[in-house]
Amino acid sequence: MKENKFDLIVIGGGPGGYCAAIAAAKEGLSVLLFEGGTVGGTCLNEGCVPAKYLLDKAAVLEKVRKLTDKEIFKEPGFFSLKKIQKEKREVIKKLTGGVEYLLKANNVKVLHGFAYLKEAGKAECEGQVYEAKDIIIATGSEPMRIPAAGTEYTIDSAQALALERVPKRLVIIGGGVIGMELASAYCAYGSKVTVLEAMPTLFSAEDKQMISYLEKELAKRGIRIRTGCKVKAIEKAGQSRRIFFEGEGPEELYADVVILAAGRKPVYRGIDVKKLGIAVSGRQEILVDEHMQTSVPHIYAIGDVIGGYQLAHAAYAEGETAVAHILGKAEKQAAVMPRCVYTMPAYAAVGITQAEAKKRGIETAKGQFSYAGNGMALAEGAEGLVQVIMDKETRTTIGVQIAGEGAQELLSFAALAVEKGITFSEWQQLIVAHPSLSEMVREAALDCFGKSVHGAVR
Repeated sequence: MKENKFDLIVIGGGPGGYCAAIAAAKEGLSVLLFEGGTVGGTCLNEGCVPAKYLLDKAAVLEKVRKLTDKEIFKEPGFFSLKKIQKEKREVIKKLTGGVEYLLKANNVKVLHGFAYLKEAGKAECEGQVYEAKDIIIATGSEPMRIPAAGTEYTIDSAQALALERVPKRLVIIGGGVIGMELASAYCAYGSKVTVLEAMPTLFSAEDKQMISYLEKELAKRGIRIRTGCKVKAIEKAGQSRRIFFEGEGPEELYADVVILAAGRKPVYRGIDVKKLGIAVSGRQEILVDEHMQTSVPHIYAIGDVIGGYQLAHAAYAEGETAVAHILGKAEKQAAVMPRCVYTMPAYAAVGITQAEAKKRGIETAKGQFSYAGNGMALAEGAEGLVQVIMDKETRTTIGVQIAGEGAQELLSFAALAVEKGITFSEWQQLIVAHPSLSEMVREAALDCFGKSVHGAVR
């Protein structure tokens, strides 16, 4: 029985789970990780990474087409989606193999099977009982369905990422992160894309001006975005699909493929939260405190299963926070969480918006800088807009929003500025390499108080 006893059991080998397992093992804890599928979870196997692979090749296509329009290239060339998918699978295999290696190298015992959490401190798998003082639940999420007839005629995001033919007409139900990333990729590959979103705008929690700018840029690339639309039914129409929805009135669309990307919901197979006494929200998300501990001592939960930011890097941070608490450290999860949407152009943000600042009673100063004024952006043919929000009284950085190429890379720089509350004078003293896209973040910060050298005069 001794071989079935560990310091920590982690249920789920996605980003949060495997990161927590390795972090704990590095601190000397004996760790058992359960994974019913392939390590890496949704992110590595059928989410973040495969989506970014498809988007990267789509971005290359867009760039070549632009250069062809300028007669720098003679023709845009041809591409094979089948070959793209083949290489994508190779990347996934390399990454998941790398995670398997890291787990083994750090002496994390991995069991490929579904764990059943019977009681605090005990998990069962294939008739064997395993014990640990602490348990971390990292079982992730699954696609949500919608209350409409005919959803069996749709495909989910995982299936959408594996298509080997470009659909001529593509309808995506859901204008969230997953939906809009798929829209960007398949639009670049040649699909006529329509997005149906139930909310009045895309990404309603983000800055309205920046999202409006993003929507216009996506529309320029050929994506038709219909907000305030409720899908009523999908039916088969020969080889096509017919979508009935309500916008300003009853409407319908035809498509060759319909992707259902209406969000995700927590999944905790084998974990009877009611029996265990684990508190959940009305959305069935596991409730945790600032240390990621559930209502049951020594049982923690991280990642998509707790809702909030359903992002891999959020799960990483939550896993590290849980392990720190298990080790008796007083660390709490960082309040500043970077948010990225890998559309074309990309959108990235950190901190709060002006609207949120107003709700909190903070008077703000806003600075902006256009990609059109940046040497590297012009050299790369990139377009976009950077916005920085500062507390007007303290002159500290409280929010950054970026819509444009490379936004996700610029965000690490911006996140540090928000996390540390970089002041206006510190921005003035900062030297940024030239030419680089990162210059725009500093210029936008200086524009908060009218000191941008290269920005438009206001």
